[in-house]
Amino acid sequence: MAEDDDRTLLERWRAGDAEAGNALFRSHFASVRRFFRNKVSPDEVEDLIQRTFVGCVESQERFREDASFRTFLFAIARNQLFKFFRSRTSQRNQVDADLGVSSVAAMGMTPSSVVAARQEHELLLMALQQVSVDDQTLLELFYWEALSGPEIATVLDISAGAVRVRLHRARGKLQDAIEKLMNPGQSFDLEAAAGTLRGL
Repeated sequence: MAEDDDRTLLERWRAGDAEAGNALFRSHFASVRRFFRNKVSPDEVEDLIQRTFVGCVESQERFREDASFRTFLFAIARNQLFKFFRSRTSQRNQVDADLGVSSVAAMGMTPSSVVAARQEHELLLMALQQVSVDDQTLLELFYWEALSGPEIATVLDISAGAVRVRLHRARGKLQDAIEKLMNPGQSFDLEAAAGTLRGL
């Protein structure tokens, strides 16, 4: 769906057109679901998806003219994810997690049951949960959603140069996590595996 169409649909939805909201939801549901499914337990994904789309309507005035709707949507999704994690740590009387350091696994989240059948897919999903939430988000936006550096910079609220540096570091951390999970003699092609997960 064209960006102009997405922008128009968002405006119509905010004005009370439920069908426009349904059209946006159908168009972008799979991407938002991918964003959440390896970070929270399966029974929490749907609620976060709903909060993200509602957040789009509530935050429409912050939709920058130079940003794509997908970029805006992922920025809202990231904010919802961080609110969720902070709420979770607060309920457990834990100190607020530093999501640039803490991983999904370290915060006690259960891995998604929605994993690809092939072993390398499972390995990649498990490894992604071992790096920080910030790094996991960065890698998934790059590999799965094919966002450009400037688009990722908008979602993460950092510079495009910082995206390049952080992406390089995040790849290294992910590769280290993969190697720790691999069986002796097992080989793994990160670029190929990440590419095949796109669209699941």
